[in-house]
Amino acid sequence: MLCPTVRLSGAGLLLALGLVGCSSESDSGDSAKQLANSPAVADPYLGPAVRDFQIWRPYVAVNDYQIDPDRIHATAFAVHLVPGDDPVMIMPLHPALQQPDPVVNRDAAEAARSGVTKIMVSEAFGAADAMRQLRQIIEFEDADESDGDRWTRDLVAVSAGALARGLRPLQFATATPHVGDTVWMATAVYAGASPSRVAHQATVTQVDGDGRIEYRFANSRLSLQATAGAPLLDDAGHVVGVHLGEPVEDGGAGDEPQSGVFGFGVSAAEVLRAWGGGPATGGQGETGAE
Repeated sequence: MLCPTVRLSGAGLLLALGLVGCSSESDSGDSAKQLANSPAVADPYLGPAVRDFQIWRPYVAVNDYQIDPDRIHATAFAVHLVPGDDPVMIMPLHPALQQPDPVVNRDAAEAARSGVTKIMVSEAFGAADAMRQLRQIIEFEDADESDGDRWTRDLVAVSAGALARGLRPLQFATATPHVGDTVWMATAVYAGASPSRVAHQATVTQVDGDGRIEYRFANSRLSLQATAGAPLLDDAGHVVGVHLGEPVEDGGAGDEPQSGVFGFGVSAAEVLRAWGGGPATGGQGETGAE
């Protein structure tokens, strides 16, 4: 006897099979095929809200490295350094120099800043296609006069100028994340996640006294290409740090490589401490004519 087509589910499917006397083995094979061919369930996004015109792509001409609009090296974001003040763009130096590691030496950072001739930005998620030019790097009084290496020296704050009216700036948090806390790297990625995903979850694994933080991403397939400079957000959407890159493995004897995708950055508290003196008087440097 031929089995009729049955389109029931759960207990209803078992009852129908019993009534018509069909073999459950053949139907289970059909169900497995249907499951294999069904679309994957979308991973729900549970992170903070990230709006258009908050996350950007910077293009920096510095020294011998000129802007190539077809090559994206980093991420930038709009933020209020001080609530109520005009927003600025925060971005890293080392991707513009095509270096894998942040510029942490004082003299090297100053040399890189002095070599910047043009800065362009475009909206990271495609809300606007036009590239805009920024004019001024803001120089700050150095709150730490020591010559020691500092992660914050790799970051530059750039005046948004006329673009400020179209920005939706983030706010800095003042607290440093603790080990075990969740942070969200806000930027568009090239691979390993949906293009529509606005932030990527990670768990803090290490916090150092110099403001350096490390974290492990929940997505083990995530690509970190052009993510340096992305803000690290808490669940409320406040900036708790700035992503700088992937940590270098020590590779010491007896060390076992850790699986997964890891990142490191500098805490927002360290950024605010380093720039605590505010802008230096007359300290805005031109980056070229528009």
